[in-house]
Amino acid sequence: MKRSYKLLIACNLLAVCLLGAGCKKDFLDQHPLNQITDATYWQTPDDATMFATRMYTFLPQASFVYYEGMSDNGYTASDATTQRFGNSTQDATISDREWNYNSIRQAFTFFANVDKVPDLDSTLKHRLIAEVKFVLAYRYFIMTTLYGDVPLVNKLLTDPNEADLPVTPKAQIIPQVIQWLQEAAPDLPTQYSGADLGRVTRGAALALESRIYLYNGQYANAATAAQAVMALQLYHLYPNYFDFFQKDGDYSPEDILSFGYTLGNGTQNSLRDILGSQDLMNGRNILNPTAELVNDYESKNGYYPYTRDPAYKATDPFNNRDPRLRQTILCPGDIYAYPQFPTTTQYDPFNDPGDRMGGDLGTHTGFSWCKGVDRYDYVRSGSNNWKSFRYAEVLLNYAEAVNEQTGPTPTAIAVIDSIRLRAHMPTVTATFALNGWTMDQSTFRTFLRHERRIELAGEGLRYFDILRWKTGEQVLQGQIFTVDASAGIAAISTANGHRNTFPKTPVETRFFNNPKFYVWPIPQSAIDASKGILVQNPLWK
Repeated sequence: MKRSYKLLIACNLLAVCLLGAGCKKDFLDQHPLNQITDATYWQTPDDATMFATRMYTFLPQASFVYYEGMSDNGYTASDATTQRFGNSTQDATISDREWNYNSIRQAFTFFANVDKVPDLDSTLKHRLIAEVKFVLAYRYFIMTTLYGDVPLVNKLLTDPNEADLPVTPKAQIIPQVIQWLQEAAPDLPTQYSGADLGRVTRGAALALESRIYLYNGQYANAATAAQAVMALQLYHLYPNYFDFFQKDGDYSPEDILSFGYTLGNGTQNSLRDILGSQDLMNGRNILNPTAELVNDYESKNGYYPYTRDPAYKATDPFNNRDPRLRQTILCPGDIYAYPQFPTTTQYDPFNDPGDRMGGDLGTHTGFSWCKGVDRYDYVRSGSNNWKSFRYAEVLLNYAEAVNEQTGPTPTAIAVIDSIRLRAHMPTVTATFALNGWTMDQSTFRTFLRHERRIELAGEGLRYFDILRWKTGEQVLQGQIFTVDASAGIAAISTANGHRNTFPKTPVETRFFNNPKFYVWPIPQSAIDASKGILVQNPLWK
């Protein structure tokens, strides 16, 4: 974990120097960057490295998981902004979560000053420039994905009047984003070691390129970029799905890029608080899985829906399911134990004071998350990395992109087989045969979307898939419910007056009933700070 310590120390030190310039959020974060001057900062190679390292804080961290609550995978009543995006009651007063021009300004500050650094090795300089270009590309990718058309800044703005810009069409921004990534990739190492573990690699640049192309419907390019990651022959799936999201999987061959945490440096990922059961994990149940997500997992034999499996029992609905279900989600009756505590504990949202539905820190849906919650440290919030890009997503990107071009091919099927076999699920062909499905483009598309949801559940990406697939009206409209335990959960004892039943109960009504919800409104604070040049997205006027 040396790299994490070093990176976070660098980020914290530089934040003290620089972040005062970015505290006020107004249009394009236009306050000057350098509270320290060029004359006092850009003096050594360490200065350049530290500045580039600071840029990593603009990449996804553990709080990215809140996007699950904006999708049909998750529900929260504790984070108001997430809840409002989830039930489509958002407006321009709360839409500044990703409107971040501070990151853009800092990137161009780096480009404008890095040549001034004396004795900076040429190879290191080009690598640092490539790392910053990666962050720059990611930030514009996120902003265009959520807001659509945004102002394009492609130089360092020193005059506040220059910062008052109109939006640039998204279709014109994406090529620039891709150009930054393609310029960066050749100067990025394929691997790091020691203190540099966790920095951006060539594989990370290609993985981001694949994601951007896929999200923008450029399927041939998405497949090519994904295939380039595969061709590096550096990555493979971690043997154990659950353990990959623990510290075991940090910097493993499936981990293409992740954000590091170290308890020794006091940096915790907060995932226990956000996701974890109160009674079993000392968490706060801020974000809960939905019952609909749980119901979407196949049976272990591949039956879909799982209730078609001859082994299905209404009183034991979470058994005999895709193993990823209980490696992702705590279900009523599940046994969960920490390695340092040999006594096993049952998850019981019907009776346990901490997790009981309706309690102060209890679940709202009857389910809690276990994927990503640090199983090795019960007291603190966790030091396992947040995996921003992983190889399984690249394989899913490749299969989807190929299918959208030509339909299912043997190679596309094979990469999905590798993901399913890692999860101890039947192959694609066996699953299609079992369910009587025809192998064609449409059916394989439906299957891939389902597989992507299950494999990536709890990682924050489902919301973005809904936006790009334009499925919000189908999956984010109407009521969401608690667990349906009307038949009782046989694994939960009814001794001492306990109950093992719970009726299916509405939790929330969602209203994704307007095309405007596929984009976020431009923050009102940004519009107010402009001089009339920046105007609201037409769908939100």
